[in-house]
Amino acid sequence: MEAFEGDNGMRMSFDDLTGMLNGAHLDVPAMHLDESHQFHACEYCQLAKQPDWGRDCTRNKVAVNRLVRRRKEGLAGLCHLGLFDLAEPLIIRGHVLGVFYYGSVVVKGQEKSATMRVRRYCSRAGLDPEVYLEALKAVPKIAPETIPHHRETLRTVARLAQFFFEASGVRPELYKIRPLRYPYYDPQDVPYVVREAIAYIAAHLQEPFIVKDLADHLNCHPDFLGRKFKQAMGTDLSLYLLQARIDRAKRLLANPKITIEDAAELSGFSDRFHFSKAFRRLAGMPPGEFQKQCQEPA
Repeated sequence: MEAFEGDNGMRMSFDDLTGMLNGAHLDVPAMHLDESHQFHACEYCQLAKQPDWGRDCTRNKVAVNRLVRRRKEGLAGLCHLGLFDLAEPLIIRGHVLGVFYYGSVVVKGQEKSATMRVRRYCSRAGLDPEVYLEALKAVPKIAPETIPHHRETLRTVARLAQFFFEASGVRPELYKIRPLRYPYYDPQDVPYVVREAIAYIAAHLQEPFIVKDLADHLNCHPDFLGRKFKQAMGTDLSLYLLQARIDRAKRLLANPKITIEDAAELSGFSDRFHFSKAFRRLAGMPPGEFQKQCQEPA
């Protein structure tokens, strides 16, 4: 994706609608997305997301993703703040597993239309349009005659991704498709108890607590906490906690001086047996083999 972005100002990203690249089950580790390609990351987009955590950006993205999924073909258009984007589905054996985006630019000749969108949106949202219009001036511009070339570039990326996923043995029928990239995290939509649970887990991974202990800490019933967590985050709380522990263990095992026993203890496991069993389940290999692979030259 970086190679195809080049120096034309076009930005590329991928909305993972299943969690195969960024969710609790990272099924294709070699194709893990870096954060800058998981969403629209240009400065103008970041400005647009500041007032309300990008709620309107989110609504637009949901609508486009659903349209692409239904049609199973790409499309092009302007967002509510005037940026031009191309969208192209990643289709594996008839299943749309995600949507590639390419753009975050202004099309020459469409500046007036972009300006009108900015003013209309700011009027509705009670924002100062001059802030956005000034930022819009710095957005890269492309010539309209280059759009077919950019569309073919995006289709090429989608075809390459399709080839790699087919080779990896991905079974698309096993995935649950979502309207937004997975996991989607909007602090205003996530209940307080879920936000507190996530913060506690991040700060206490070294401690061997279980879901009941976490619920006791938050003064609620484990079933209530688990239900709210699943609704907000799309995954079981117990699996989220286990994956967080394994992710921590992986980072520890990348250090050759850390023993498997140390990695287990520092990740909140009570003994090596349960650690090895959980690690094999989520990482697909024993912790010793994982540590050995980390030391092998690339």
